[in-house]
Amino acid sequence: MKYFYTGLILLLLLFANHAFAQTPKVQLSESFPEPGDGFDKLVLLPNGNTAYLHFDKKLGIVVTIYNAQHTVAATETVTGALWDAQNLNDTEIDGIYAINGQIVLFLQQLVKYKPNLYRLVLDASTGKLVQEDKLGELPTVLHRDVAVQNNFSSHDFYVVKDAQSDYYAVASFAGGELQRKELPEERIRVMHFSPEHKLIHSAAYYMPGSPYDYYAYLDMSVQGGEKVYVATAALSNRKGSKDSAAIVVISSAGRENSVFAHRTLSYTANFADVHASLQRAAGTNILHLLLNNTGEADNAGAYINYIDAATLELRHYKHLRKEKVSAFAQQKMKYTGPYSGQPQLLLSHKDGSSTVLFETMSEFASTGTNSWNKMHTNLNDIGVSHLDATGAEQSGYALIKMQVANGTYSPLYLHRKKKGQWIFRNRIQALNTTPYLSFEYIPTPKGTYIIFNDYLQYLDPGGTYLDKRPLRYLTEANAVCYRCDDKQQERLFLFGTPETFKGYYCMLGSSDYGEASSTYVTIMITRKGEERKAQIAWVSF
Repeated sequence: MKYFYTGLILLLLLFANHAFAQTPKVQLSESFPEPGDGFDKLVLLPNGNTAYLHFDKKLGIVVTIYNAQHTVAATETVTGALWDAQNLNDTEIDGIYAINGQIVLFLQQLVKYKPNLYRLVLDASTGKLVQEDKLGELPTVLHRDVAVQNNFSSHDFYVVKDAQSDYYAVASFAGGELQRKELPEERIRVMHFSPEHKLIHSAAYYMPGSPYDYYAYLDMSVQGGEKVYVATAALSNRKGSKDSAAIVVISSAGRENSVFAHRTLSYTANFADVHASLQRAAGTNILHLLLNNTGEADNAGAYINYIDAATLELRHYKHLRKEKVSAFAQQKMKYTGPYSGQPQLLLSHKDGSSTVLFETMSEFASTGTNSWNKMHTNLNDIGVSHLDATGAEQSGYALIKMQVANGTYSPLYLHRKKKGQWIFRNRIQALNTTPYLSFEYIPTPKGTYIIFNDYLQYLDPGGTYLDKRPLRYLTEANAVCYRCDDKQQERLFLFGTPETFKGYYCMLGSSDYGEASSTYVTIMITRKGEERKAQIAWVSF
């Protein structure tokens, strides 16, 4: 009997290990033609449905609702009365969210050279338009830009939803050179909304008595119905303000105090081309602010800041040097120097720790005559750095990836993509590879997964890091998934092993992830010779 129980225990342990090592489960929809011109986005909804939004240049927004059984439950074409559905070239998407059990879109369009922001609310069961509002209008874009230390005064709308609730905020920044009778306090406004789309409060954003007349928007964070936090780069183009011509500011306003309070981060004086991610760590009263500065060599790079959410006091900050990631890359990826990736996403955790995702990025210009295809960006190796609650790097690793994107990319691209932000980057559809590039980082209870499209030939045995060929065209793309931890990365093929004339790749820009259900949804393209078909893929981890 003892031997029986021992054998049974070993069998159960073997089964448990095997279950953990299994490839995530994939369910596919019925196939449909590969998406063409426009933009595509999937939204996982609280009622179990999945919304597939296709922004079509001729039709408007084509909405397909899939039920919990992954079959089509409803289809609808949304146009609206306030915005021009056929003017996609002059439209950008400032956010797509599931709010209050509905699909909520924030669209920005140029009307006689003036940016206008619209909010569209769609029913989660039928896809029908139930509410349409114009939330604001900015002055004309035909103005002289103001740039200080390579930071541009923002002239745009921005939308951010609270990660822990359905409250959200909308900011309108009017940039451009101040006119004679124009006051700085009239140019920027932040509006705070409830899940029912009711305005809670509205506040003007400016710093009374300061030399800073212009502001570059960096990021926002919403704390339920209580507060909105805003990070900006304050800019001064006045003579004699050279020592602090640009500086990062953290600000807050809320239900109890509708006047913005401000704190400047003195060490950021004259930071150049600043990009940021601002998050409130759930369960703490600390704001995490990730800054990326491309200025002088001695202070260039990424910084993680820890700010008291009540007082806006900077408790401490650290320069992120990615030493653990570099050590991994030197040991396993034939690096001879440090890993030099740019920050793409900050993930704050409940215990105050965080994860920062990096990607090596470099721009170059081609010698071709096609102006739409002149500038390119290399999107290469991935870096993952785990920080404790003080910002000290605890562990890190890297993955080999090589891609060439059309157009230029700024740091924190994944941060913006996660919000559903999109702009019609390339009007030549064949060159619009944007939705298929970069990568996805999916932390689940069963492990962490990284997904990207790659040219697989040089990843197979016999290939080396030095002779790897970059992915540039979708005809060469295949989706690859890695189950990762700090020590090793196991490669999986979620949709099947690519063959000579058959492959699978994913439209990562359309994807969504439901943390509660550990479900990732994306659009999968099956390539068989010259034939292509698309399917919605639900991946359960």
